[in-house]
Amino acid sequence: MDNTDKEKRLPGVGRTFLAVLVHPCLLIRGIRCIWVITNKFFLFQFRSARFPDIPVSNVEHELDNRIPFNPGFVRIYLDFTAFWIRIAGFFAISYGKQGRKLAADFITSITGIYNFAFQIYRKNLSTTARPIYKKGFHFRLIHLVDPHLMCIPSLHVMLMVHSYTVFIHYIQMLGEEDSLHDLVENVCKGALLITEAVLYVKQHSIICIAAALYAMNCFDPALFSVNDAENFIASLFNEKEPADLPPEYERYFTEPFVNPEDSPKLQENITAMFRHLMETKKIDWTVPILEYLKTLPCNPVR
Repeated sequence: MDNTDKEKRLPGVGRTFLAVLVHPCLLIRGIRCIWVITNKFFLFQFRSARFPDIPVSNVEHELDNRIPFNPGFVRIYLDFTAFWIRIAGFFAISYGKQGRKLAADFITSITGIYNFAFQIYRKNLSTTARPIYKKGFHFRLIHLVDPHLMCIPSLHVMLMVHSYTVFIHYIQMLGEEDSLHDLVENVCKGALLITEAVLYVKQHSIICIAAALYAMNCFDPALFSVNDAENFIASLFNEKEPADLPPEYERYFTEPFVNPEDSPKLQENITAMFRHLMETKKIDWTVPILEYLKTLPCNPVR
């Protein structure tokens, strides 16, 4: 791969779709992924809202109030799908046949994450009391397409963790760590920002973050270790300057932010919950989460 500036950026979603369309190995994986997302995320939620036969736990935490509602983060939040699509496109477009094989494996693993999280959702759904805020197209879209019943574990966070860890793994396999150092940094920062965004727009609780990190360790402990999870938590809500942000997010990074004095407390509680789940881990990884959800108040589907 030539070391040009253009090739050190992730491609756009449109360019990635074109690459998928012209390569059957990617197209088949992509169609399968879309089918699973449609059926096990969107349609399953709407069915559950219409026919409430699965318990719904309220997963709010008192410390969620320390995170201000920030509508400005909505575009960062909604970038979570485009984020992993761009990563798939980067390998498919930049590395020829080898890259297309990596991209195909990555898309398959994304499908696997939706199936993995569904093991929880089909037994116990979860929600929070998100603000009734529908100003602008983006929030109206969220309220239209997301019944808000799949909070634990957070698929947004699971996808972000998986995306940046796979990206690092593939870059190391290709021996590109040095030449793509800045791009790796931007991908990692992007994953962190989207994780923060799910809290700033009140789509999740801090409990959802801990559960997602636990789920990702169970999904692939070799790729995402306990130490990786705790380092990820320690990087949340640290003060950031625009110059340190991925360029695509700079213009959306606006106040209000978490008070710096509250950051350690938020990190401590996410870490404590993550460790609790790890300590009570069973052969069936879903047991600690399902047992915890049973201790929470039920929230009727609204």
